[in-house]
Formats: sequence, structure tokens, C-alpha cells
Amino acid sequence: MNDEFLYKNIDNKKVKKFIDKIPQDIKNNCRLKKVEKGKIVVLKESPIEYMYIHCKGQMKVRNEFENGFVYDFASIEPISYIGAIEIMASKDLYSSTLQATTDSIILEMDKNDFVKWIKKDQELTLDVLCFVSNSMYKQSLKTGEVLAYPALCILINYLINIFESENKDEVIIKKTREEIGSILGFSVRTINRNLKILKEENLVTVNRKGIFITKEQCKKLYKKLNSIK
Repeated sequence: MNDEFLYKNIDNKKVKKFIDKIPQDIKNNCRLKKVEKGKIVVLKESPIEYMYIHCKGQMKVRNEFENGFVYDFASIEPISYIGAIEIMASKDLYSSTLQATTDSIILEMDKNDFVKWIKKDQELTLDVLCFVSNSMYKQSLKTGEVLAYPALCILINYLINIFESENKDEVIIKKTREEIGSILGFSVRTINRNLKILKEENLVTVNRKGIFITKEQCKKLYKKLNSIK
């Protein structure tokens, strides 16, 4: 880890103390990364290669379910262990999507290095246990306060914004399902499922070239959006 500029921009003393105590052989494989506001840090159901230490800024946890609804939970702040729950449960995929709500800084660590370190450091084990316990406790208290809405709502809003930004009577969106999913924080499966709904209702036209939207379809998308809000 050699990014002194980002390290100096971390103003949380607890975070700096944490970074300083990382064993040198593990620290050599770590790197600090800046995450811009709105960017996805990890995407639900994507493979876990790294765990991340949240060092600066705020992020929100998003979870999507088969019923088409998306749940945004309260924001998390440093120090947070992103991926720790999944790694300690021997899972290979992230269970939730994490998105930066402010410009943030994270520390990227190989998941195998994290496991090796936590097996040797009881203090780290206790810290991670406290983080997991606090997260679960806060979630149980705020069950009725999470924001829930259909994923279809977010996709329609995205398509309308793209159409209006082009200022044309017909617009083609050439982004892949993976790219759209990455932008919105959804899995490809969720994008496919909701695009199929819009296609079947003739609100968009989908083919190999991309997603086509006409001016008339955009008006219908507005009506659809208002009906499901």
C-alpha cells in the first residue's frame, strides 16, 4: 500500500490506527481507493475477491429481492467491514449492493489475507464481531424505516432520464445489461426481468442493437412510473 495522498486525506484517527496495525506482508498487498459519490462499491451476487475497509465517507446498503422490490437500509460509516459477513460465512457472493452516497475512501484487501489475519488477531476478530452485531441490531430496530420500492421504478426513471437528455424523437440506449445493472446497483437478472415487462407492454423496443424508446413510449413510461410509485 503506497497511496500516501489518500492516507493523508483520512481524518478518522481510528481508521488510521487500524491501517497502521495491518501486518506488513498483508499491507503490501492492500491499496487505498477513492470512490466517487454514486458509484457502486460491490454488487449483490457478484463474486467475492476482496473485502473492503470503509475508511471515509458514507455508503448505503441496498438489497433486491425476487418480488421486484428494493430495500435501502441506513447508511454505514467508518470503520465498516464490507464483505466480512460473507467471508466469515464461507460464501462466495456478496449478499447486498453497496453504493457510495458521498465521495469515499476504501481499503481493498484480498479476502484470503483477511482470513489469515483474523485467525491470528483476536482484537480484529472482536472488532469484526462488534461491527456485525451492531449492524444486525440497528437493522432490527429500523425494520419499519427502510425505504422499499420496485426495482422497475428505478429502471423506468433511468430510461426516461436518458431519453430526455438526448432531446430526440427516438433514442437508442446501447449499454449492455451488465452496464445498466452496474449503474443502478442491480443484478443482470433484475435488469432482464424488468426490461421484459416493459417490452411486453410495448413501452420500449429491445433487440441486439440496444433499447429503443420513442417519444410516444416515453410518455407511456411516465404513466407507468406514476402508476407504480
